[in-house]
Amino acid sequence: MTFTRAVKPMVPPFLWSIGKDMKRRLSRSVDHYAYAPRAWDTRLPPGAGNEAYWSTFVARERAYCEALIERVRAGNPVLTSDDEVVNYVTFGYVLALAARHRDQVSMLDYGGNLGDYYWVGKALLTGVELEYHCKELPAIAAAGRVLTPEATWHTDDSCFAASYDLVMFSGSLPYLPDWKDTLQNATRSTRHYLFLSAPSVTEVPTYVITQRSGGVTNLQYLFNRSEIIDTVQRAGLRLVREFAMGGHPPVANAPEQPRSIGWLFAR
Repeated sequence: MTFTRAVKPMVPPFLWSIGKDMKRRLSRSVDHYAYAPRAWDTRLPPGAGNEAYWSTFVARERAYCEALIERVRAGNPVLTSDDEVVNYVTFGYVLALAARHRDQVSMLDYGGNLGDYYWVGKALLTGVELEYHCKELPAIAAAGRVLTPEATWHTDDSCFAASYDLVMFSGSLPYLPDWKDTLQNATRSTRHYLFLSAPSVTEVPTYVITQRSGGVTNLQYLFNRSEIIDTVQRAGLRLVREFAMGGHPPVANAPEQPRSIGWLFAR
């Protein structure tokens, strides 16, 4: 039995459309990954880097997020029967744990795009008030405030001054050169659970790759699994569960090919 067949009976029927959309977005938008032996000293082409990459990202993702919001508000199908559904089913499981026996749950989505997970969370946990905070780059946060004004938007790490039932990195951690400091700050803001997902390797140390997407090149980490776990556990959380989140596009000349992994930690 496949994972999708196993979990489909547990997911409300109106939630089955996000996964296929996400898979199509990834396959359309990602052009090429390659090993970067000079790491963060890699010279990028003109017009590349974080700000340029994510500005392009906003323009590309706005239509998707608007359509998602419309579907959730209308109660229309949101997920399809596709293996990419695992991202959202895993999020639903983690959010349900954080909200257990509560009428309200607070979460910080660090690098949370335009607020997609706020809408998925509302669809999954009806009857639970979701206090959703999102930390993003200024350009993304500005667009997010328009699409999801219900969220509290942050553009710097002052978001860690508060504590949350759930702190989540759904894909942003690989883009942070100072990822260990950020992760340690996140653990201090975690009241109950910390969840993160990222491409991971097991046999070689963390390394850097280039990612060319939408005509813009950016740098990101591919993490060694043990480095992630050790960093969080040294900060005082314990590993509860590890999730296989699916494959990863090939990385040219990489010392080891990654897979996407999720980790759930608890206080």
